[in-house]
Amino acid sequence: MSEVIDKNYAGTIVLKCTNCGGHLEVDKENDTAKCPFCGTSKLLIESDEVVIERIRSKTFKDVASEKIQANKELELTKLQLLNQEKIEKKLGKIRKSPLTVIIAIITIASFFAAIVAYQQKYLISAIFMGCQTLLFFVAWLMRMRVIKGAGMHLHSLSSMLAILLIIPFFMFIGVEHISYDTYVWPDNNLSAMLPKPQSNYGEIKRDTADEFNMMIGRVKEKDYNAYVEECIEKGFSLNNFRTESSYIAYNESGAELNISLSPRLKEMDISIAAHKEFYEYIWPGRGLSALLPEPVSKLGVINNETEDRFRITVAETSITEFNKYVNACIEAGFTEDMFKSEHDFYSKNLDGVKIEIEYNVNDIMEILVYIPQLLE
Repeated sequence: MSEVIDKNYAGTIVLKCTNCGGHLEVDKENDTAKCPFCGTSKLLIESDEVVIERIRSKTFKDVASEKIQANKELELTKLQLLNQEKIEKKLGKIRKSPLTVIIAIITIASFFAAIVAYQQKYLISAIFMGCQTLLFFVAWLMRMRVIKGAGMHLHSLSSMLAILLIIPFFMFIGVEHISYDTYVWPDNNLSAMLPKPQSNYGEIKRDTADEFNMMIGRVKEKDYNAYVEECIEKGFSLNNFRTESSYIAYNESGAELNISLSPRLKEMDISIAAHKEFYEYIWPGRGLSALLPEPVSKLGVINNETEDRFRITVAETSITEFNKYVNACIEAGFTEDMFKSEHDFYSKNLDGVKIEIEYNVNDIMEILVYIPQLLE
């Protein structure tokens, strides 16, 4: 069986049987051969040609296998490039999408809102808005793929968390107190008539010979009540009007004290005005004053009279006379957008001229009439 009849590079060698002379095909990988005609089986003694054929067969298989593997790798590379191209196109659309632009705008707006909140000393709200700015900025970086490896759901989650922070931002804007600096109590002019508040944090708004106004921070309800009692001991007990959050009173010199408390903001507003000297006035009866009924009391002072504004303070006016005057103004045509309370009246006429009337417990009525288009 050592005689080679034919060579088949597909993987077989054709030999001649030494027993019957029949032709038989032997796989190049086998070491034995069996004749299909006579059934003789013999061990193959590899000749040089058989060995060469085995080597050629193996080389052919290796080359074919490498070619197939190379084709697979080429196809995989093409597929990866195609997928990368699709991803880049998708990312390009995302970067230029309206949502990405909106997130960028909101990020900038949130940043400036945080700065404004900080400048207004709403510190907690500023912190929330700062966190919101950071979350929106991270979401924008994810959409721009500056931060890589983050899925689309992550930037959506970041945006949602940022939106939710708007709720506590506005909640604390409405309830947190302004962080005041420490102040030095002036103890001169009108402030000398008042006791110094217990809180050392506040801001003096006005301090003149005729008026003193100050905002006090970090004030609780018990502090407000204690301060009112101290003011009463100082003589501000005449014609007083007191509620849970406000106190109005006068002293013997006629100075008017007005204290109001904002429990939510923990602020107390203290205002004192010197006694006003009233004289007998002459009702002008022209311009804006011509639209109003003339008050019963002739004692007072005309504070301002221009083309677009008329203001007068009328003294010696009882609460009954105040209500009668309000009714007279209603009859004069001030019936639009009307608001009336025990001590206040606001309205306007059909021409849009507005009127504001305020009454205080010292029998004083303040009347203001103005044209909004010119004044506001």
